[in-house]
Amino acid sequence: MSRAQSINKHCLDCAGGSPKEVTLCVIVPCPLWPYRFGCSYKSKVFRERMRSAKRRYPQDIQIMVEELAAYLENHPTAAEYVYIADILEKDED
Repeated sequence: MSRAQSINKHCLDCAGGSPKEVTLCVIVPCPLWPYRFGCSYKSKVFRERMRSAKRRYPQDIQIMVEELAAYLENHPTAAEYVYIADILEKDED
C-alpha cells in the first residue's frame, strides 16, 4: 500500500468510512488533513474534489471555511492552509 493510500485509508477510518465526512473534515490541526484524499493539497484532484463539495454541500463547506479561518488566526504561517482557503473561497467561473 502506498503512502497516499495509507493516508486516505486512515482518514476514511477516522470518518467512519464516509468519503463525504473525509471531504468535510474540520479537524484542521491533524497533520494529515491537507492530504486526506490521498493526494497533495496542490493537486488537481484535491481542487476538483473541493469544488465539487462546495457545490454539493455549501453549508458544510462554510463551516469548514470558518474552522480554517479560526485555525489560521492562531497559525498564520501555515502556508498549506492559506492555499486551501484560497481554493475554497474562489468562485467557479
